[in-house]
Amino acid sequence: MAINTNLSRSALGEILAHLRSLRASLTTARDALVHFKDDRVDRDKLEPAARRVDELMNLFAIGSRNPEQGSRFVAEIKIEIEQVTNSKSADALRAAQVDIAALLDAMRTEGPGGYRRGIARRE
Repeated sequence: MAINTNLSRSALGEILAHLRSLRASLTTARDALVHFKDDRVDRDKLEPAARRVDELMNLFAIGSRNPEQGSRFVAEIKIEIEQVTNSKSADALRAAQVDIAALLDAMRTEGPGGYRRGIARRE
């Protein structure tokens, strides 16, 4: 089965904007956890989430928009964020959760299983 994953420019722009916002929220959360040694554990939990956001941004930026991989990355990011319980990063992590919800919504409106307007399937 061949999958054409060409997204409209506006849809791609919206998804990338949500990813940039999510990345900024994670940076803010990590920065809030830099001052004390005890915060290091929670800060380290956010590192994989930040890397996944970067990978997801690259996935969309280079044109390889695999809906399954994109959904899997977002699920991993969400799980990693939920593991952090430090109150110092709570506001930023709440913002990240909002970013994730908006990102998932943008990805869902693009199609069944992701990216609606952009996927044409042939068997």
